Amino acid sequence: MSNPTQNEIRDHIAALAAPEGGLGELMAVAEQLCRAQGTLRPVTSPRRLVLFAADHGPDAESRVGDAIHDLTSGASATAVLAKATGTELIVVDVGTWCDGLAESPRYRCRKTRSGSGDAGAGPALTADEFRAAFSAGQKEAELAHAAGVRVLAADAIGADSAAVAERVLALHEPADDPMGVFGAVGGSDVAALAGLVAKASELGLTVLAAGAPARAGAHVAERVAPGTAARVIEGRGSPDGLGALLALPALDAAAAVLARTARRHVDRPAARAKPTRKVAVFTGSFDPPTTYHRKVVELLREKGFDEVIVRPSGPRCDGPEVEHAKPVHRAILTDLAFKDVPGVTVDLSDLDDATFTPHFSLDDLLGDRGELWHVVPAEFVTGGRASESAIHNKWELGLDAWATRRFVVLHPPGAAPDADDLPPKCQLLAVDGHIATADIRLRVFQHGNARPDVSEQVDEYIRRYHLFTGLTIPRETRVHLSGPRLKIVAADRSEKALRAAEPFRHLESPDPTHILVLGGDGTMLQAIRDHWRLRLPFLGLNAGTLGFLMNERLPPSLENTEIVLYRMPMMRVDAELPDGKRVQSLAFADAWVERDSGQAAWLKIDVDGHTQVPRVVGDGLLVATPAGSSAYARAMGATSVPLTAPVFTLAGSNVFRPRFWKPVALPETAHVSFTTLDFNGKRPIRGFIDGQPIGPVKSMHIRVSTVANVELGFTPEFDLSARLLRSMFPPSDPL
Repeated sequence: MSNPTQNEIRDHIAALAAPEGGLGELMAVAEQLCRAQGTLRPVTSPRRLVLFAADHGPDAESRVGDAIHDLTSGASATAVLAKATGTELIVVDVGTWCDGLAESPRYRCRKTRSGSGDAGAGPALTADEFRAAFSAGQKEAELAHAAGVRVLAADAIGADSAAVAERVLALHEPADDPMGVFGAVGGSDVAALAGLVAKASELGLTVLAAGAPARAGAHVAERVAPGTAARVIEGRGSPDGLGALLALPALDAAAAVLARTARRHVDRPAARAKPTRKVAVFTGSFDPPTTYHRKVVELLREKGFDEVIVRPSGPRCDGPEVEHAKPVHRAILTDLAFKDVPGVTVDLSDLDDATFTPHFSLDDLLGDRGELWHVVPAEFVTGGRASESAIHNKWELGLDAWATRRFVVLHPPGAAPDADDLPPKCQLLAVDGHIATADIRLRVFQHGNARPDVSEQVDEYIRRYHLFTGLTIPRETRVHLSGPRLKIVAADRSEKALRAAEPFRHLESPDPTHILVLGGDGTMLQAIRDHWRLRLPFLGLNAGTLGFLMNERLPPSLENTEIVLYRMPMMRVDAELPDGKRVQSLAFADAWVERDSGQAAWLKIDVDGHTQVPRVVGDGLLVATPAGSSAYARAMGATSVPLTAPVFTLAGSNVFRPRFWKPVALPETAHVSFTTLDFNGKRPIRGFIDGQPIGPVKSMHIRVSTVANVELGFTPEFDLSARLLRSMFPPSDPL
């Protein structure tokens, strides 16, 4: 469950098989962790402790020099405990009187000034000095995010820092210039802590603030960037990061209980009992999906399973990567292999999120679908009598899974596994025709054919894009249509489109090979949104105005017509709403945010986790695919790009600042984020995906989808450049 409410978190924890007295203090920790990470399955590693060092006051003699030396050499208690808890330790000097040490994995010198002013006689730091230290802290959060850190603990060094923190915590009144107000009584370490907390929260990291300086930094961060506190977990204070390190085992325990504890069995009255749905979950690489995989699914349905969930696995962190097709191709192949089997759901979640969900966790994740059965091959249970099966040794919590989970064990006819090797709850299913996917890949690599071990549609896709051959996968390919069958989508309010569809009606089929779209670009975008999971090529026929995504003409028979297929990515768009909820969608052309009031929008642009433009003032910002570069992006001054270009276009609408703003092309691998800088409701923004409004938003994160892809077909005479010129320079009326 994504972004659960407080009540949903508590209900989930209450349903765990825990002692009658509950989890005690651990329950509170588990609640905080779930709330901070927005999930019921939080993680606590990789993790890092950042300690900021600064002296306070005008005294030119450092009071923290010895502590820095002990920390960086590994001799201090904090360094020893960090190693014992598997926590990376980094010391950052942001304001000591010490000479800087040589840069090392444990030490960085990012000094903004030495010491501070006398807070009793004047400001300890100027607003600019406070802001510089704040930026140093933001940089540390960005480095942690880039390194894959999930939990970021932070504190300051020295007893003086605690006294400064108390002065900062005593300030509660809002201020027009928070940097100047907090700088007057604070220090460089507290400023850096505030920057780290604010940026880490924005990047989605969980922040552990256990000392007084860290809590002061969180206090400042919340006033500079409201909403930051939601991702901060506060702990008991001990100096020099010890409090944070002592809190980590409790976080680990909470995460382990949430991930691995079975749910409590609740006896329900018989009168309210509903028939239990039997659901089989079939996981694997499906690289490629074979006729054997399909036969397994069909037999499961025949044996009384109400639903079969096919889940291509994401990358594992506990072994070498063995897949040979990119996730988007595996997603397409799996959809093609199973799309016409009733009662089958293809779940692409792991591929889309580039993660591997342990088998043991699937019961909680999919338990609301019914009684879950794990489909495994017979070799997974071999050695079960001696607790030496693959389930025991390779699955997370394998011993518990063996004893409590339900299994469907696949085996060749006449070769059932030994009864003593079977788990307590299992069902045998005899299936013939198994062939290793590695053998199919090798056969294709050696210029052979994947048939008859894959379906016709799977084989056609493999050949079309040279999968498993070692050749570069093309962005475009030419085909000749043979026996085309159509799904026709026409703009229902356009008489011109409906008339244009008539010559093709004889090719309509309930089992189509192509999708014919008649209308304008808006009709094509809607058709792609509605039917992309059919994994069929789209052919457009212009019955609108310009129709950049449409052919001008197509022969009514379509037989043997040459078509150029462009393989075009879709974008995954994750938007955060003002109430903190997140919505996810796909865009084929573009996604943008724009001002939702008479005031200009103030926006920040991040690319790949790094802030590239701290503030944009204007009407809005947009990211477009090559297919969308000729639409709204062009109206914003961007240049249209070829359909096969591996780029995204970043454009702005009526940008006032920064001056001389120009649209830019980014690699399609870029992750782009737009975040509002409006914290008082004066400058709200709203979001759009392919022209469809999603309402007010706080931020929008855009990246290429790892599972969604569209094939768009054009006749060879298609010329996008000519259409663009015609749109920019329309022919003049005759004299």
